[in-house]
Amino acid sequence: MLWIPAERTAVIADAHLGYSWAQRRRGELGPIADSRALAKLRAVRDQLAPARFLFLGDLVHAPRPCAPEREWIESTLLELARDAEVIAVRGNHDRAFARDFGHLPIHHCQTWTNGHITAAHGDKLAFAWPEGETVLLGHLHPVISVQDASGAAHKLPAFLVGTRCILLPAFSPFARGYDVGSGLPAELANCFNGSEIQVFAASGKRVAALGTLQRALEIVWAENANAAFRFRRPGPKRSA
Repeated sequence: MLWIPAERTAVIADAHLGYSWAQRRRGELGPIADSRALAKLRAVRDQLAPARFLFLGDLVHAPRPCAPEREWIESTLLELARDAEVIAVRGNHDRAFARDFGHLPIHHCQTWTNGHITAAHGDKLAFAWPEGETVLLGHLHPVISVQDASGAAHKLPAFLVGTRCILLPAFSPFARGYDVGSGLPAELANCFNGSEIQVFAASGKRVAALGTLQRALEIVWAENANAAFRFRRPGPKRSA
């Protein structure tokens, strides 16, 4: 989540509300755990009191929600809309949002701008890039993969920041994430217009500035190698 204090705007990418129900409808019998997403949204509301929630696409996970899925999504969005403006930029998962939830007091649009920022989902980048504005994107779910001292892998959500573009990680607690160590898709890399990309990793409680993308990856790769070495290194030999 990106906070814009001057406008009291909480920018949220890829919330994927209704994920658990949608997966059940597709045959995956996992627990209904969407309360985790609601808890995160309530924490944002209670701690920051936004005047605006700006969702960067994929607000919901799937079209044609079942009855409890629809009821939960509606109650969640209505709860947010009681005290704030809610804007939903359309993402590829939101293809039926207007049909399923168009009756809610939510402004939904293909892109959104206020003269300072332009918000888009990021699945389609063929739109006019405004001069002098910062473009906010989601869709990719960027993460950096790290290993702890035991060699266990963890994915940290990552913000990628350039001079004219900010790529946000997924807000959904269920998002798998795209490891930026694999390189950015060419079309998305072009959005940064050749500027150095700064990386900020989010642990859930704090955000750490890791420097440029290349430097951040060098640090992570070195630490991952050291973690694996420490975990596998044999202890001192004991005499018989």
